[in-house]
Amino acid sequence: MTLFPVSGWKALLVAVGIFASAIVLRAAETIPAKPAGYFNDYAGVVSKDAALRFNEHLAQFERETSNQVVVAVYRKMESDSSIDDFTQRTAQAWGVGKKDRKNGAVLFVFIEDRKMFIQTGYGLEGVLPDATAFDITERHIKPYFRKGDYQSGLGEGISLICKAIRGEYTGDGRTNAERSPGKVGGGHILAFVVLAIIILSVIS
Repeated sequence: MTLFPVSGWKALLVAVGIFASAIVLRAAETIPAKPAGYFNDYAGVVSKDAALRFNEHLAQFERETSNQVVVAVYRKMESDSSIDDFTQRTAQAWGVGKKDRKNGAVLFVFIEDRKMFIQTGYGLEGVLPDATAFDITERHIKPYFRKGDYQSGLGEGISLICKAIRGEYTGDGRTNAERSPGKVGGGHILAFVVLAIIILSVIS
């Protein structure tokens, strides 16, 4: 008995081929590790002073607004996927922004590929939609890049992203990184106090 007509077999083979191609593409790519800082210039296109200045600016922005903005500049995109698909999966893997607010935004730049893309968390899509993100990269950042002035282009992009999303949320004066050590430290101190009380009780 024939389970599939000839046309059905062709459709099945096409589907299998597409699925196999997708697996190969995913296997050939490398999702970068989550950056340690806010501004990450892996391509070396800005000065160290500028990188530090951008990083502190974004840290202070998180303290004031709770919004996390990360900039990741790479020499080349290690994937054959489209830039929007690749950066979306990368941003999701990194988990930028507060979990309950999903208020993160990532500016990806790939120098040799001449590509860039802004990925926006769900909590910021109302103030930084795709159209606004595209306008920032195409009309404001790209003209600087064409002149080889990456530092000014990135500075302009950071400024416009922050301007677009400021006011959507309010920060508590600390970054996620600054908030976590206090919790860990407090937990260690409490454990030490409890242990000391138990030891003193046994000794006495």
